[in-house]
Amino acid sequence: MYFEFHTERRQAWAPAVDVCERAGEIVIFVEMPGIDRADVKLSWNEGVLTITGNKREPQETCVAKYHCVERISGHFRRDLAINIPIEHHQARAELRDGLMRIYLPKRTSEPKPSEIPIR
Repeated sequence: MYFEFHTERRQAWAPAVDVCERAGEIVIFVEMPGIDRADVKLSWNEGVLTITGNKREPQETCVAKYHCVERISGHFRRDLAINIPIEHHQARAELRDGLMRIYLPKRTSEPKPSEIPIR
């Protein structure tokens, strides 16, 4: 098994990701502090899980002069290529307390062959 991770080069920030393999599923932990679930999108295409979103600028601003600014905001995208057969239609995700958990059930059986009608 291997995983391949990609992050857009032009973005200033991308969430940290941990990938855990359990007996029947892959669980992906994504750190998303201060990000609302409405600002995140998950998609699956040909073995690649894509996480896109937007980390909004902090609402609390200093009217005076800043001496240090370390909080980063903006658009992010992570592409995770997963080389394990997944039942992506049964995938689920939850975002709570700044941590997203994505559950990808492993495919337990091979797809059954089907006939293609000839017309």
